[in-house]
Amino acid sequence: MAGLPPDPKGWSVEQVKQWAVAEVGIDAEDADQLVKQKIGGRALHTLSKQDLRDCGVPIGPAGLLMEAIEGLGGGSGPSSVTEPEHVSKRARMDAVILQEGDGV
Repeated sequence: MAGLPPDPKGWSVEQVKQWAVAEVGIDAEDADQLVKQKIGGRALHTLSKQDLRDCGVPIGPAGLLMEAIEGLGGGSGPSSVTEPEHVSKRARMDAVILQEGDGV
């Protein structure tokens, strides 16, 4: 990806927009929704399709973005793209609560 740092987590908001338009192929208008929400490279890897929809990205471009994000890799773990970090943290907390409840 010409002109972009090799690690997507280091991308600025404008670089995410550049990638979304040039590499993913979504319209600049749809990519502007990412800019409005201040989505840089680190935030990009935490998004779900619903997050994209909630910030105004239509379903078609949202699907293309999710597919492209998965292709980027660079998340914090093996499921970091398909399962945002806040979801996996919640699942771990629930597991701890359930384990603690077993001893009662």
